[in-house]
Amino acid sequence: MVNCKVCDKEFKSEKSLHAHIKCHDLRLAEYYQKFHTRRDLFSGDLIKFKSKEYYLSTDFNNRTNLRKWLEGQTDDEKKKYCEKILKARIKKKNLFYAPSQVELRSVMSPPVQYYNRVFGDYNDLCNKLGLKNKFEKLTNKTIKETEPPEDCKIYIDTREQKPFKFDVPFEIKTLKFGDYALSDKKVSGNCYIERKSLNDFIGTMSGGYDRFRREIERAITEDAYLVVLVERCIDEAMNFNKLPYVSSKVRATPEYIFNRVRSLNQDFKNVQFLFAKTKTEAMRLCKKIFFSNHNNPSNSVLKI
Repeated sequence: MVNCKVCDKEFKSEKSLHAHIKCHDLRLAEYYQKFHTRRDLFSGDLIKFKSKEYYLSTDFNNRTNLRKWLEGQTDDEKKKYCEKILKARIKKKNLFYAPSQVELRSVMSPPVQYYNRVFGDYNDLCNKLGLKNKFEKLTNKTIKETEPPEDCKIYIDTREQKPFKFDVPFEIKTLKFGDYALSDKKVSGNCYIERKSLNDFIGTMSGGYDRFRREIERAITEDAYLVVLVERCIDEAMNFNKLPYVSSKVRATPEYIFNRVRSLNQDFKNVQFLFAKTKTEAMRLCKKIFFSNHNNPSNSVLKI
């Protein structure tokens, strides 16, 4: 049971309470900001209301304020805060895998690099907290692109309308899933790349979500690894509602889309999301994924 903070009326569900709040001529944001006041730890401003879950779980209005606040803390305080927010996500979301870089970037959390700087090793911290690392075979060495092996070529799916123009051998071929694959599965770690424009990405994570989950499940039966390569930097993807040529066509919010991205990262071991600023960078990443670390490329993706 939940009570209205205005009139003390009792409700069986939060949904009923939220419907009732309108009777007091209050928007949901006004209600929570008045009766559950939360302020940015750095600026002191009221936390912006995007959803109840977001409002009650974040301490900052933007990542800049998070960064500046952390700069003013002692090393011990930095560790304590970073570990606290990671533990909170583990408990609230029942996490199994260590959150990826994209997962951390899409919530109000420091990135993997910051955890590495503060704790020495992000993966060790996650192991300590009981999380399984998808990429436990990774080394700390920087992965460099190598020349493709002889008799090895990139397969491009027949449905790809404007494919990358590779400077290595390629062949147009029908693929079971993904848009790009390598002819030698041992070299690529049986890795497939699903290329997405920003609009395609949003559509897949909204109306096409169930279909894409089935595609991931089919990939599991083939022991295949899927990389979703989005041709847009992650900052713009997380704020697509501010892009006029995108927002007018989309009803879903960035929070809704990236919540689904995080769910897929936790539900499946064989999927990962990467974001590239341009088509040229996306093509370079595609080659790098296929032709880097030939012993186990699917485990190298996170380092790229």
